[in-house]
Amino acid sequence: MALENVLRDMGVVGAGGAGFPTHIKVANKYDVVIGNGAECEPLLYNDKYVIERQGEEVVKGLELVMQSTGAKKGVIALKKKYLSIAEKLKKTIAGKKNISLFLLKDYYPVGDEFILVQEITGKIIPEGGIPPDIGCLVNNVETLRNVYMAEKGNAVTRRALTCIGEVKKPSIIIARIGTSFREIINLCEPTIEDFVAIVGGPMMGKVVFDLDTPVTKITSGILVLPRDHPLVLKKTLRIEYIIKQSKAACCQCSYCTDLCPRYLLGHELYPHKIMRQINFGLDLPYEIIQNAFLCSECGLCEVFACPMELSPRIINQKIKENLLAAGYQPKFSGKKENPRELQDYRKIPSSRIKNRLRLDKYDKDGLHPLPVMETDPDQVEILLKQHTGVTSKPVVKIDEQVNEGDLIAEIPEGKLGARLHASIRGRITYIDEERIVIKK
Repeated sequence: MALENVLRDMGVVGAGGAGFPTHIKVANKYDVVIGNGAECEPLLYNDKYVIERQGEEVVKGLELVMQSTGAKKGVIALKKKYLSIAEKLKKTIAGKKNISLFLLKDYYPVGDEFILVQEITGKIIPEGGIPPDIGCLVNNVETLRNVYMAEKGNAVTRRALTCIGEVKKPSIIIARIGTSFREIINLCEPTIEDFVAIVGGPMMGKVVFDLDTPVTKITSGILVLPRDHPLVLKKTLRIEYIIKQSKAACCQCSYCTDLCPRYLLGHELYPHKIMRQINFGLDLPYEIIQNAFLCSECGLCEVFACPMELSPRIINQKIKENLLAAGYQPKFSGKKENPRELQDYRKIPSSRIKNRLRLDKYDKDGLHPLPVMETDPDQVEILLKQHTGVTSKPVVKIDEQVNEGDLIAEIPEGKLGARLHASIRGRITYIDEERIVIKK
């Protein structure tokens, strides 16, 4: 069976955060396949875990993708500060002439695929483009591991994530899809009572107040913080306040532009000009506002660049939402840009990001290895939309018995989406248009 059909059947999607169905990606041809193990966000360590503990499976998954796509070169990217893991991986790929290891500096956001592709190939993805435009396919290392497991007949029912912050046992959690955040946090033993969770990393993650929220295929981390932590307060500001604050306090220093990773790649993104324009509405001038679509929403502007602690990221995000809701589709030239001259001198070390976010006390980079725990939930709530595309369609009924790995939701015919599988053995107890609940 063709690899794309195997991955479709087994529900493999991008584990790095976007959740794009992998079977769509491998259906095309590429020159280079990149395994992204850069762990872009501070305080996340699951990619590090996957490479160290399951490096052979990652490499085999990479080889499968290369064979399927006709790629002549495979690269696994890892931060060079992880020297022992790098040495172990070098032994794994020894003798494989078409696969290499690329060591990255520890700056943010080095794991962003635009940055990663430039670091490894020297090529720049054009404005509004994606890696395939220049012959590259980028997959997270856990995705590659899932590719190998799918080839062996194993559906995606679990994922590795980091649970860290105000917990006694910061750990790598091997979580069954559908496990509640509450169960994972309790497993790691919270050290305070009044806390909230940030799902994902501290830069691009979102605050979650409902701890019954379930783990999905793209849940990379759970950061447990006090409710009054500055990061939580910043992430929960109302958009009306953010806009009013921006109108009153933006001093047009242009630091947000000077340090913007997309601007430094050569893209025509000028966050300070967009901030200036919000005083005049979101439609003038056309070309400046449209270029908000070039923003990766990495958050460097709001956390590090802006001396007034404003959020160009949120402004850009809101502009995109409003324009898309109005049916607007941006148009870019597709021309290949050249990086700005000062790009190499404006890379911000991850350590400085952690310091600005006041997260130094939770940093476990020096703790090696981080403890590993697995979840064993009595019940899982599997969301029907946890990937790019449309909501999956249930193919089971209430009271039906299922085993781990059984198909429970299908891709609607002719649509972009992903299959879903039971993550525990049990009985279907609830189904609606958003979720399927399975009780052990």
